Amino acid sequence: MDATIRLLIIGIYVVHALVAFLLLIGLKQKMKAPDYGVAVAALSFGLFLPFLAELAVYVVYRIAARFGRSGLIEDYDDYIDFKVVNYEQIRHEASNSTHLLPLTDAINSKDPAIRKHSILTHVNQSIDQQGKYLQMGLESTDSETVHYAAATMNILIDQYEQELKLAKREYDLGKPDTIHRLAMVYKRMIHSELITEVMLKDKRDAWLEELLKAKTLYPPTPWIYEDLNEIYLTLQRPKEQLNILKEYVHHFPERIESHLMLINYYYERERWNEVKAVMFMMQTQFTLEDVPYEYRLLFEEWSDTTSWKNEL
Repeated sequence: MDATIRLLIIGIYVVHALVAFLLLIGLKQKMKAPDYGVAVAALSFGLFLPFLAELAVYVVYRIAARFGRSGLIEDYDDYIDFKVVNYEQIRHEASNSTHLLPLTDAINSKDPAIRKHSILTHVNQSIDQQGKYLQMGLESTDSETVHYAAATMNILIDQYEQELKLAKREYDLGKPDTIHRLAMVYKRMIHSELITEVMLKDKRDAWLEELLKAKTLYPPTPWIYEDLNEIYLTLQRPKEQLNILKEYVHHFPERIESHLMLINYYYERERWNEVKAVMFMMQTQFTLEDVPYEYRLLFEEWSDTTSWKNEL
């Protein structure tokens, strides 16, 4: 009798294993990945407790489906359904494209054509830190690259000087546009890093002088406050910088940029209460969707997300 029972139990396990194997093959093409994973788990448990394990897993699965699933399972579903992008082709295309090379790498490239193209095309455009990149070209061991870098640097400096002369010639205190144009020339010259330290100080002082004139003579304008914030930050004059930022927020409360600049000021000085106060002030005028992504996490962690405008 005992032998018969043992044979029966062994037979049940063997039959269950065969049925499980055939089911897994048959269901693979018919079931979605998450559901197929449940089937695999159920049949695997069934190897130790045939049929009863499958029944228990099925009951638990149906209960979970009836009452909702946890975020963990939903995240797992997203993981299972995720389609991997084939980045290999993109990588090869990028390696053959000079437009995707960082400018520093392009100027230091072993290919003379890439170095020449970078200097004559990219650096010659209106970008910040032109002087830094051209200096790399001047330090190159290739004489042709040095020649292109030196020639480009002389041309750019001459262009800035001619543009400055023209802006000064057209300068008229009665015309705000002319002050703005002159201030922008100074700003671009400073950002270019093409001028010497002595010239840099002179141009920065001249830029600040034009900004203060514009602030005194004309109605409040965002570009004046933003440029004054930048120059006071560079000159390390925090008191003037804070006053300008407060004025900016006062005159332009509808501009989210004014609030974010003030938050940056307080955040860099670890004045957390002031950071939260500015956030609280913003909640009546902006939604979280208005906040740029680089600030979003800070706002979500430090502010009451239910209090934002139009938030449910």
